[in-house]
Amino acid sequence: MLNNIPILGWILDVIFKVSLAIPFWLCWTVWDIGEKYFYFLPEVYTNIPFWSIVGIFICLGILKGFSPFSISSSSTGNKTENKDNN
Repeated sequence: MLNNIPILGWILDVIFKVSLAIPFWLCWTVWDIGEKYFYFLPEVYTNIPFWSIVGIFICLGILKGFSPFSISSSSTGNKTENKDNN
């Protein structure tokens, strides 16, 4: 949603993606979760550089924008009304 606003939204979106990539990168590479639990993957996937993870998050956001499927959180269609029939 943020990347729909030109320039300011793009900057905020990149900041958001970098802030998401920091804990993922720390868990995956520094604390060796990638090597410990995904040992069957090639080494290139268990030691992913930080900026590559940021790029993956940005690409996933772009691909999500082109997806024909969308999840909406509107609850207007599920309301029930109580009517008194007197």
